[in-house]
Amino acid sequence: MTESRKSNGSAGDVLLALRAFRNGGFDDSTRALELGPAVAGSLSAVLASMRWGAVLIGVAWAAPRLAASGDLSVVATLTTAIFLASWRTVRPLKLGDSGSAQQAFAISDVALLATAVGIDIGLTSPFVGCLLVAVAIVGFGWGLRRGLMAAAVGLVVSTATSVLTATDLVAPSALGVMALAAAALFPGVAQFRLLHMEDRRQLLTDRMTGLSETNQLLGALNQVARTLPSSLDLEDILSATRAQLRDSFDADRLVVLSFEDNLWSTQLQDGFDLPPVLTSAQLPAPLIDAAAASDMLRINDLSRRGRTGSGLYIRLSVDGVDTGLVAVESHHPNRYSDADAELLAGMADVLALSLSNARSFLHLRSLAAAEERTRIARDLHDRLGQWLTYIGLELERINSTQAEPSLELKQLHGDTQGAIAELRDTLVELRAAVGPGRPLSVVLTEVVDRFKKRSDVEVTVVVPDDRDIFLAPIVENELLRIAQEALTNVEKHAEASHAHVGWSVENGRGVLVVEDNGRGFNPNKGIRGNAYGLVGMRERAASVGANLEITSVPDRGTVVTVLTSPES
Repeated sequence: MTESRKSNGSAGDVLLALRAFRNGGFDDSTRALELGPAVAGSLSAVLASMRWGAVLIGVAWAAPRLAASGDLSVVATLTTAIFLASWRTVRPLKLGDSGSAQQAFAISDVALLATAVGIDIGLTSPFVGCLLVAVAIVGFGWGLRRGLMAAAVGLVVSTATSVLTATDLVAPSALGVMALAAAALFPGVAQFRLLHMEDRRQLLTDRMTGLSETNQLLGALNQVARTLPSSLDLEDILSATRAQLRDSFDADRLVVLSFEDNLWSTQLQDGFDLPPVLTSAQLPAPLIDAAAASDMLRINDLSRRGRTGSGLYIRLSVDGVDTGLVAVESHHPNRYSDADAELLAGMADVLALSLSNARSFLHLRSLAAAEERTRIARDLHDRLGQWLTYIGLELERINSTQAEPSLELKQLHGDTQGAIAELRDTLVELRAAVGPGRPLSVVLTEVVDRFKKRSDVEVTVVVPDDRDIFLAPIVENELLRIAQEALTNVEKHAEASHAHVGWSVENGRGVLVVEDNGRGFNPNKGIRGNAYGLVGMRERAASVGANLEITSVPDRGTVVTVLTSPES
């Protein structure tokens, strides 16, 4: 900031340049005066005009001497000046060229003109302007150091030539020395100022470019942040994530995995063919590398990893704990830039928090649902149950007071008793829960037994005989509700003759299977927004970190499989 203030005005520029020269603050030999083709062409024309202008001034100044005596030294100097001006008009110097050849040519021009001036009458020659122009060109093209060097060469060569060709010792004039110094100083300062301004311009351009890219990135991340967390529903978040990844990266393949207990669970995938749950060793090669990487992984060519195109991969983490992984891939190599990588990194932070919040919300909602289920069961028993019991007793009393009760009253009494029995079954189902001494294997058997009593479907059940084999109660309770919902679907919709319920725990991982031989359905159509039972089962599984898979074929039955995380 201090230098920029002092550089206002020509005097400040000179002082700043001299201070930098004295302190070695700049080395113009390492700097290049970068000129575009148009600017270089225009500058060459200007320099050629300056050369020829100096020649014409010299001719006008030397005309009286030529007319009076036809001095050969003047003719020789004029010839040299015209030759060099013509040559540099045809073959101009490349100002700022960092190569040594162009600098040597520029210094040679100075030496040649200094020799010609020295042959005449030294620095008082009419053609000294040609020498000053040559020195100025060196100073402007290669900086103050080279300019002062050129001035020194001009002074030494012109003085030495004057001494060698004159009969008397000719001392250089003070005005000539000052003119040479000025010819080196001011163009050199101008070049220093030009480079200084170019540095500032480039710095501002870089800052503007960085701010522009940052603004674009923040805009994209703001859009993502407004979209992803807009819902705490896991399905909504995954759907929004798929749309965001496709729109932002034009992804041909994408996958979002969650990570827990050293296992990966597939949350969504397009173009990948991954199982619902897999180990790190089962991941595709790029995902293995991404899982081990500490930062964003960008692969411009996937051919060496057995895939096509290019991809971006980043781990998801919350509070320093790995929670998953996101990958987007394109069929085309070198598809993704640094800006794309930064955008995905920002999206990953938002997505990780959104998924974590959604799973926490599902967990809380499950707890709230359990409390609400207990309250509903109590209300049904206290209100509806009592009313139905009262109606049943009244119908029984009325029938007992008549010698021959009507058929309608008998039927109404029977329907009431059936409603009471069904209500009792419903209350039992609502209150059924896993607890101390009652693991899922016990409660699930009781649920199946009640199902057999109220349904014509033949059901087999396979559960562990050992009551000490169980998972956390919160996990088993959610699996119980999934099994109940699946059996309800079998009873009401499947039109099945046989069903199978299986529950097993091995190495801390539970597997629940409910299978029937009913009419089946199309899973892609069955999991719509109005299929609350199937959606609810998925939400329950997700709330405890389990993976639910529904496979069904029309007229060939349905299989519901729930696979829990290890040691849940």
